[in-house]
Amino acid sequence: MPHRANRIGAFAGFLAGLLAVASLSGNVATAIAQPKLPAIVAAPQAPSLNTPANLGAKAGERLEITLTGTNLNDPVAVQFSCPARVTIPTDNKNGTEPGKLRVTVELPADCPPGLHTFRVATRHGVSNFRPFVVDELAATPEADTNHSKETAQAVSVPAVVTGRTDAETSDYFRFKANPGQTLTFEVLARRIGSPLDPVLALHDAKTKRELVSLYADDTPGLQSDCRLVHTFRDGGEFLVEVRDSTYRGGADFFYRLRIGEFPGVTTAFPLAVQRGQAAKVGFAGPGTADIPAVSIKAPTDPTVPVVYVAPRRPGGLSGWPVPVKVNDWPETTEQEPNDDPSRANTLTVPGGVSARFEKAGDVDHFVLSVKKGVKYAAVAETFEINSPCEVLLRVFDPKGAEVARSNPSQPVARVEFTPAADGNYVIACEQLNYLSGPNEIYHLVVRPVLGDFSVTLSFDRGEAPAGHGTAVAATVTRLNGFTGPVELSIAGDPALSGAITVPPGQSITFVPLLVKAGTPPGTYPFRVRGQATIDGQTITRFGTLTDPVKAALAGMPVPPEELLTALAVAVIDKPPFALKLGADPATVEKGKASKVVIEATRDQPADGDIGIAPFFVPPNISPAATKGIPKGSNKTELGLTVAPAASVGPNPVVFRASTKVAGKDYALIPPPLVLDVTEAKKDEAKKTEVKKDK
Repeated sequence: MPHRANRIGAFAGFLAGLLAVASLSGNVATAIAQPKLPAIVAAPQAPSLNTPANLGAKAGERLEITLTGTNLNDPVAVQFSCPARVTIPTDNKNGTEPGKLRVTVELPADCPPGLHTFRVATRHGVSNFRPFVVDELAATPEADTNHSKETAQAVSVPAVVTGRTDAETSDYFRFKANPGQTLTFEVLARRIGSPLDPVLALHDAKTKRELVSLYADDTPGLQSDCRLVHTFRDGGEFLVEVRDSTYRGGADFFYRLRIGEFPGVTTAFPLAVQRGQAAKVGFAGPGTADIPAVSIKAPTDPTVPVVYVAPRRPGGLSGWPVPVKVNDWPETTEQEPNDDPSRANTLTVPGGVSARFEKAGDVDHFVLSVKKGVKYAAVAETFEINSPCEVLLRVFDPKGAEVARSNPSQPVARVEFTPAADGNYVIACEQLNYLSGPNEIYHLVVRPVLGDFSVTLSFDRGEAPAGHGTAVAATVTRLNGFTGPVELSIAGDPALSGAITVPPGQSITFVPLLVKAGTPPGTYPFRVRGQATIDGQTITRFGTLTDPVKAALAGMPVPPEELLTALAVAVIDKPPFALKLGADPATVEKGKASKVVIEATRDQPADGDIGIAPFFVPPNISPAATKGIPKGSNKTELGLTVAPAASVGPNPVVFRASTKVAGKDYALIPPPLVLDVTEAKKDEAKKTEVKKDK
């Protein structure tokens, strides 16, 4: 359907934009444009991983894997997002080669299935994250000779096969099905960070003819992955074909093929639960009516945005887990009949409801008590929760007059309205394309449009030695009329600290990340926490990494929410050189000058020139040119001019230093130098005016 395709494409762009940032931070408000942060890349000495996206293991399994990348020598730790015991063997000079590293991973038997991540920390930095898939079944690697129907690879059901597509080829697998047996065929590719856009097709093994109706491509809710569920009437031998939709392939076009008697669901239902509350979570999608609900207790931790539930029939295998959002307001499920305003379900404000268009022509109504003069926003979430549904929202006042409706051309179904008087307003929800059925589900959220803010981050990792630190780039976007200060701080391991206040008028900043002296080398996860006082209440938001996470997962349209706030810092050995920054004076009036004093400490290998480059300087503060610190010297000074238009308050100035160490590039970003800018003194201003009069 062209309309839906356009909406999906628009929504993918939307997630990378500001409205997505606002939504992911818990806000349904409208955002304004924000300036861009400077481009940040990994330090040249830091490790990187290019390990394939289908890497994984069976829960309870112990395996040895070889990671590939750059700068992997001198490893100190491997950090997994799932419970895992990791050791780094020392035999055969393991850990001395920059291009590969062997590690042993032991997963507990109760390790939750699904997509997880891992990073490698060395004595010089921490790597990018890579996907790691945990399954109930052990995986079989694809054979190199399965590119024709005649040479199809035999697999025993149930099965998980890890494979990779090559350009202009298909992969074939032979299996047996019993009469009356229902099997699910599922390809995990885009959902685990592969660029592959997979297609599934079944063939008769004897005739080699394709079973025309047994074909799957872009199954709704699977982010362009595919799933096929079929009951085999007669049984026999069959072939399953896996390929890219446009016959692409290459080194990173990996997939995992799952075959078995397990459920294939689209989403959870309800789609969201209230933080700290118990709930029973069922499932939505074709063939889900007999899958028992799962009892969960939503976490109280404010940093946990979602929980995952796996569908399972009694005595069977689990299907792929689906997310359930964790929100801070009451959550309910739609109760039919609510097909007209007189039978509308009551919705608390703020609040959310999970609903579906189960029958043709279904229109769901929800009534809410609103206050005069307060602006409200109603948002129907669909694509962002992996539902294929499209929703039209209409708002009616107590007399039944329509006062607002959503715009179908926009990527998100959203409407704002301001009541003219206290009373009960009704929101009517209907399927934009007149579809219905178990897949057509949505999550409606209604909240007052209040002052708020979001925090956007541009890079997910860094490195610093114990007793020193680095800087984390962040952009604050103020929303809905809020113009006040925002405090950003490092939240995570007790060994990490750092905070800065972003004053009114500023948006881009760098948060100091300080490492406690004596902290052992390794990788330490953290988040950037933002807090502001708005209308007498403390509002907390966590910095998000939407664009970097999407890029790390081959452009995944809707990345897992828990990855969007996760950063890591490597505590490294004492570096070959370090910088100490100071300002003279540290507090400077608008219109006056200051200078930066930069002192270096060197070890013997770092005896060459040290390049010093201003990495970020706030608007209206201008640095003088610098040639860095030359060989044989340990100090330099850099002038700063503070213009009258500079923002009052803390202004972070960030430098990047680089040099050659043993012939290799080495760079670091020390904690920001915070220059305290004040208003010009009144007597000085008067003197200036007198001079002008003369």
